[in-house]
Amino acid sequence: MIWGGRIFRFNLSNFRPGGGLSLRRFSVLEGAFLLMLALMASRVLGVVRQVIFNALFGVGPNANAYYAAARLPDTLYNLIAGGALISAFIPVFLAYEKEKGDSEAWRLTSLVFNLLLVLMTAVLLVGEFIAPAFVNNILIPGYSPAEKDLTITLTRIMLVQPLILGLGTVVTAILNSRRQFLLPAVSLAVYNVGLIGGLLVAKFVPGVGIYGPTYGTLVAVLLQLVVQLPGLSKQHVRYSFIWDLRHPGLRQVGILLLPNSLAIGVAYIGNIIDTHFTSYLPDSASLAALHNAEMLQALPVALIGQAVGQSLLPHLAMQAAAGRYIRMRQMALKVIGASIALTVPAALLLALFGKPMIHLLFQHGAFDPHASDLTNLALLGYACALPGLAAGNLLSGGFFALKDAWTPFITNTYALLVRWFMLYFLFQFLHGTTAILVVPLALAIAAGSEAIIMGGLLLFRLRRYIKRDKGMQRLEQRRRYLKASRKTPVQLSSDHE
Repeated sequence: MIWGGRIFRFNLSNFRPGGGLSLRRFSVLEGAFLLMLALMASRVLGVVRQVIFNALFGVGPNANAYYAAARLPDTLYNLIAGGALISAFIPVFLAYEKEKGDSEAWRLTSLVFNLLLVLMTAVLLVGEFIAPAFVNNILIPGYSPAEKDLTITLTRIMLVQPLILGLGTVVTAILNSRRQFLLPAVSLAVYNVGLIGGLLVAKFVPGVGIYGPTYGTLVAVLLQLVVQLPGLSKQHVRYSFIWDLRHPGLRQVGILLLPNSLAIGVAYIGNIIDTHFTSYLPDSASLAALHNAEMLQALPVALIGQAVGQSLLPHLAMQAAAGRYIRMRQMALKVIGASIALTVPAALLLALFGKPMIHLLFQHGAFDPHASDLTNLALLGYACALPGLAAGNLLSGGFFALKDAWTPFITNTYALLVRWFMLYFLFQFLHGTTAILVVPLALAIAAGSEAIIMGGLLLFRLRRYIKRDKGMQRLEQRRRYLKASRKTPVQLSSDHE
């Protein structure tokens, strides 16, 4: 059974196993459906992981050190690769494939891979060197020396993660550009398997402690890479050891990647600022409580913003490359409008059922009633941020498809400044236990205002491009031809006079 048109079709037979399922090309709806299923599986496994983690470590010093240690590796990875590389690589790869053929497209892919390997290795070495100063002076200056030392050690272990993730991102970008979302979707679900394994080791092997989930993160990202390799091998990839920093395709990727990486990096700098402020909160359980609340809020954001956005980007990029701006605007409005409409009820559900959900899932072992109450309070603030975050993820895809990464960077910088200002401002009014609300409320105000600005700018941009639409130009030519053909010989003669 098939619903929708060619781009928005939904064919149930495409999901039948066998017959090269991993090689099938999916529409926007089919790709989003696959990614949503994978994200649901990933989040369910993530809840299992968090239940075990909370039961073992609660919201104590080890948990705070673990959460804080992930900040620098995550930021470095997203500055160089992450979603930034996927958004920059796909439009250029598709354009090269269409204009210059498969051979040049694979040469470009090899060059991007080689350059990324060198950059991520350099980032790993630099990160190992700066970790102590970064943790002590920027990340958690309000924590005790023992917590700082543990955070430094865990950070240095986790810094291997960006190298593996960066190489896996190239594989994901190749598969996504071919509209093959199955294996990238499976890789999302597989990630938590490694983390759960590390936690089980911590539980049953004496003396491992917090190092179990820390090394588990490295196993998790390695699994993410390995599970996508079969799909890559079926693409007839032609790897070559090419090193040409003046390659025009690399220059195009770099033009998109630089502002895109800076835009995503700005968002992660916001997380570092949040952690910095949180280290001074009177309740020592605040950082762990914020992490648990953010994890629950991240499910609807990922389902709506990430899954739909990742599926939508290749289609928007193809339409932009073909000059079909009217279709692009129609598709963007339909998908974004429907997705944003889902975030309001999702936010209400989080606010209404957050407390019993936290109690049911997390209040076991070292996770006590106080931790539950504090997590629920933080979740109320994060629920307010949900619509703006999901809308921002979707709207940025429209700019990336137009090969404009500077606008998202500018709006993200604006959001960071607003977030920073609101942290200082709200701290003047919220004290004691309620002070934890400052962090999510600052995020909500910044994300909501940024989404409104991005939406207005994208619609204005596409409206300007309508005159350049290839279909519109052909229609205008046809109208002029029909108008000229209706003229009588007398009228034609008078025109020449």
